[in-house]
Formats: sequence, C-alpha cells, structure tokens
Amino acid sequence: MWQGLEEFFQVVEQGSFTKAAKVLDVSTSHISRQLTQLETRIDTRLINRTTRTISLTDAGHQYLISLKTIRQALNDATDHLQGTQQSPKGLIRLTGAGDFMSNQIAPLLATFMKTYPQVNIEIDFSGRNVNLIEEGFDLAIRFGRMQDSNLIARPLTTRHMSLVATTHYLETYGTPDTPDDLVHHNCLIAITNRWRFNVEGKVKEIKVQGNWRSNNGDAIKQACIADLGIAHLAKDLAQPLVDQGKLVYLLDDYQVSDNATWLVYPKKDLIPHRVRLLIDFLLSQF
Repeated sequence: MWQGLEEFFQVVEQGSFTKAAKVLDVSTSHISRQLTQLETRIDTRLINRTTRTISLTDAGHQYLISLKTIRQALNDATDHLQGTQQSPKGLIRLTGAGDFMSNQIAPLLATFMKTYPQVNIEIDFSGRNVNLIEEGFDLAIRFGRMQDSNLIARPLTTRHMSLVATTHYLETYGTPDTPDDLVHHNCLIAITNRWRFNVEGKVKEIKVQGNWRSNNGDAIKQACIADLGIAHLAKDLAQPLVDQGKLVYLLDDYQVSDNATWLVYPKKDLIPHRVRLLIDFLLSQF
C-alpha cells in the first residue's frame, strides 16, 4: 500500500528524479519505476514528466495534500508515543506577529527550551494569516475574534485597548467627540481597520481609514508619536507615553472594546507530546 509514496514525496520536494534518488540513496531508475507502479496502482497520472522539468497534475496535487495529512497523522502518533516515554524532542513551529509575540511569547519560549533542550523552536513573524494545517505550523498567536472552525482557540489574555494621539495632531485636525468622528481622521491601522466601541451598552464597529498600516505595535506607536494620526494601542504600550505627556487618551467614555489574545492550534486526535507540553506551559503563564 505504501510502496512508492516516499519516492513521490521526494520527487515533489526535491524537484527532480535525480535529486530524489540522491536523498533516498537509490538509483534514478528505481525512483521512476516506483512512481510508475504507484500511478498504475491508483490508475491516475500524478506527475507530468519532460526531459527538463516535472510538475504535478491536478490529481497529483490533491493526492499530495491528502498524503501529507496522513503522513502528519502518522508522525504525530509516533511523536506522541515516543514523547510520553522519553524526553520530548523535535521541532515546534509557531507563527504570530506584533509586540506581544516578540515581547511576551518569545521570552517564554526561551524559558521552555531551557527545560526541554532537545526541542527546537521555529518562529514566523510574517504577520500573514497562515493556514496552520497546509503550511505545517503547530501553533499560532492571534488576536480578536476567532472564526476558523478547524482550529482550537484557547484564550491567553485580554489586552486593554485605548485610543491615543498627540496634542499637536489634535490641535491641527480636531478632537473626535464620538467614535463616528473617527471616519474623518487619519487612523494608524494595525491588525484590522474595524475598531470596536461600546456605545449605549452595545458594541459598535467603526471602519476607519488611514495612510499608515503595520502589524507591529511599536511601529504604530512611533507613527503616533510623530503626529501622523490616531492609534488604537494596547494600554500597556500607551500608558508610559501618556505619563510622559507624549500622548493623550481619546474617547474614554466609550470604553474601547478589549482585544483578546489567543493560542491557536489545529484540531487533531493526537497532538505531539512536545506541542502539548508547550500549550500547557503557555496557558499556565497568563
């Protein structure tokens, strides 16, 4: 049943029969023969072959996705079994962005690795909304409302949010009296341009706009200090600057909605032991 699958994986990953043969330490003819037998067995062409290039057929692409899921499940089962019997080891991949990821999560990961030195950590700070399953990530740090039903979201903390600006900006462009007034201002946008407020006991969402956008809280903060506009900052970032007189709070009466921070991971029957240990560790720190 499994014959030819590893050859198929390696041809796709390496991009050629020759490189796949080198990785598996077999002949190129062996690779070709195994792939041909695999395609015959499932009665489907998986790879288009030319003298110089190879490419996946549509069926081959779908087959690869399905096999990756099966392969990952087998690896997870093995990792889980081995992990409960010995010290955890192997790679854990995380993705996230912003100052919370760099200032809060990264130091905790370093502490975790001191306890489990055979675990390797890989962190992606790209800020993309990564598909954890397709791209092979174990965990993500995300903010706001969770919508993907294929993921488990565990709350880490709630960051108290605030609206801030410089007095110079407000003297130049005016001070907003209500959340609706924000549509007339240059807003410094982070994760989303939909800012939420409590108005008369109900949550109201305001779609703002502006000429500065970043997924990094420090970058938003610096732009705000430079008089570029109004920022929606976590209070722990804003408070020191307010105390120093560099920024002032806005719309306090409208109680800007708090922003939840989530630890997110794919739904799986078996989570590798090392990943489960990290999940439990991070949850215990908040």
